Amino acid sequence: MKKLLSIILCLGLVLTLIIGTQSVSADEITVEIDGKKIEFDVNPEIIDGRTMVPLRKIFEELGASVKWNSDTQTVSARKNSKTVTLSINSADLQIDKGKTDDEGNSVIETVTLEVPAQIVSGRTLVPARAISESFGLNVDWDADNQKVIITSDSSEDDSWKKNVGSINLTNMTYEGEGVEISDNQIKITKGGDFTVTGTLTDGNIIISADEKVKLRLSGAKITSSENPCIYVENADKAYITLTKGTKNYLVAENSEDGAIYSKDNLEIKGEGELVIDSKAGHGIKASDNLNIENGTITIDAESDGIHVNDTLKMTGGTVNITAVGDGIDCESIVNIEDGTVNIETNGKPIETAGSTDVEFEKSTKGINAEWLMTISGGEININSASHAIHCEDEIEINGGKFTISSKYEKGISAHGNLTVNGEDTIIDITKSTEGIESKNVLTINNGDIKVISSDDALNATGGNSGNKMPGGDFGAKGENGNRTMPEGFEGGNGVPNDRQMQENGRGMRKQDEKMQRGTDGRQAGMQPPQMPDGEFAPPEMHQNGNFAPPEMHQNGDFTPPQMSQNGEFTPPERMEEGVMPEGVTGSNRGNMKTCLVINGGNLELCAVNDCLDANGSLEINGGTIKATNPNGTFSGAFAIVDPDGTAKISENANLIFAAGNGSGTNLGLTQNTVTVYCEKTHTSGDKIIVSDSKGNVVYEYTPNGSYKAVLIASKSIKTGEKYSVIIGNETYETEITEQSTIIGTQSSEGMGFGRRQIQ
Repeated sequence: MKKLLSIILCLGLVLTLIIGTQSVSADEITVEIDGKKIEFDVNPEIIDGRTMVPLRKIFEELGASVKWNSDTQTVSARKNSKTVTLSINSADLQIDKGKTDDEGNSVIETVTLEVPAQIVSGRTLVPARAISESFGLNVDWDADNQKVIITSDSSEDDSWKKNVGSINLTNMTYEGEGVEISDNQIKITKGGDFTVTGTLTDGNIIISADEKVKLRLSGAKITSSENPCIYVENADKAYITLTKGTKNYLVAENSEDGAIYSKDNLEIKGEGELVIDSKAGHGIKASDNLNIENGTITIDAESDGIHVNDTLKMTGGTVNITAVGDGIDCESIVNIEDGTVNIETNGKPIETAGSTDVEFEKSTKGINAEWLMTISGGEININSASHAIHCEDEIEINGGKFTISSKYEKGISAHGNLTVNGEDTIIDITKSTEGIESKNVLTINNGDIKVISSDDALNATGGNSGNKMPGGDFGAKGENGNRTMPEGFEGGNGVPNDRQMQENGRGMRKQDEKMQRGTDGRQAGMQPPQMPDGEFAPPEMHQNGNFAPPEMHQNGDFTPPQMSQNGEFTPPERMEEGVMPEGVTGSNRGNMKTCLVINGGNLELCAVNDCLDANGSLEINGGTIKATNPNGTFSGAFAIVDPDGTAKISENANLIFAAGNGSGTNLGLTQNTVTVYCEKTHTSGDKIIVSDSKGNVVYEYTPNGSYKAVLIASKSIKTGEKYSVIIGNETYETEITEQSTIIGTQSSEGMGFGRRQIQ
């Protein structure tokens, strides 16, 4: 028996050693970064002798911003000017340090990993050492305590703080070391902390030092005729502190680089005020990173209010910007965590004869980023000529209060994914062409959102990928076999479609990017924009009050409406595959990517074209959606719901739709619905109130446009119960005896084919 027990124990030990060389899940493995223990939702593992950690968490703890490309199964992380790229099941880690060769090509270093990134337990794990070292951090392994120790280079030299000095601009005198004054120019050549007071006319301050330099502006005023008022030529880091209770002025008469130009990292903070007037260029220009911690900064700029080559991070304070160019333009990352941003851009469009596109002499957006934009708090108020908020790739909103108006273009626009999270997120878009647009996947998980648009309220084009993006981890597959997103990611980073009318076959359709704009969407009825050449004009009214059919376009997108026996016209049917109403199949319909997803939130939408426009499939899994289309229908072309693919609407969704007419109601709804065809056309402001038999208000909605048909769908509408529906001065009583209840009769008066203005 003893011999048998010995054999069993030996075999157990051998098996443990064998398994340990493959993959060991160790609850006791911990990771520390500069002494801080990192908490993971999935434990780190040892795989083939290497400690593997969840990817997104470790990247973010290292201070990097993260993006995911579902098409290539690739994650990218950027910190400062360095970008690290890694693909699933690949051993090649690519590091772009932000440098270029003599021909202007990016210099990319490839590091071969001993263990490639891989998916374990639904999470993507990566080697902790390689990832950390790629950002220049030190990594050690404490075998006794099963601990990964990551440390940054914290051996900072704070001796610069001992050089405390002052600069009097009025008298051109100074105290402290490393200050040179010549011909109204003040040059700081040594690290230090300098208090700046007084007035300097036609001069500037230059920082050229190897250490850190801080300027404490304390009632300072600098006017420069040719150069930036403050120019950071070289510094380990530059600080501008606004002394509490002081107001400071920088006036740049003819500097394209701006009133403040920093070639190195710049931080602005303090409890005072700074007023910048840049008559020929940017207000603030930073070649590296710009951090705004607090203070009040007011900028009037001929070009961009703030222009940053790398990352703009704002954690507090107030920034007021009036600019001819962009309010904030960042060539990499915009990260707003808190504070107040007030922006007005007033660039003028170029009038091009015979063109419906809006073009500008220079970009005049509110906030613009190229690589990534994340907004998680604060208050954002934008009145822009062009796009109010725009990113060449992904936008992620996790909180904050937004009041947005775009005179000529879109409210919020992302060329990649656009995701809205957070119960405390409030978005109010009072004027726009398209309210919120993603050229890949638009996901709304929460928030209070109001949109008024002269085009589409929400629009998603789906990029070029067929991947579905509902969560999970990198590379995991959903029920349909498509790749799903890793935890924390809500969409793929695809390449946007051009959406040209002739290519996608959508007749009676506006140009995607720009078309001639109508009147302010707040006006009753919302006058639609003028039809571009090649689209359908609205049908003409016959003397009998009915509509003549639109003429057939040469591309055959639409069949003409058919005359019914009562002399009225039925609406045209769409011929294009993948755009048919629910229940009609097309060869491409089931294969279209889900590109517009609403999981929750409270939405109020008013649009001239479509309220919910998906150039793929649409999913509404929850939330409350109140939507108005004065000129269109409930679903189909120019409607409240217009998917090119399928429309999947959960019974958990609450819907109140107000439309010019009530056709296209086959949305596959499973919750109880009440459809009301009103006796007259109601104008903007006529309230819709749904009450139960006890007088309790179930729903209340005041549409921003005119309407004649109302659709109400909700699980709160109970079978066997009686309800009253008050629409303006009309009252309807009904008892719910079946899933679909119809009140009134649809008439031809409400049929506008998506274009007719209903008065």
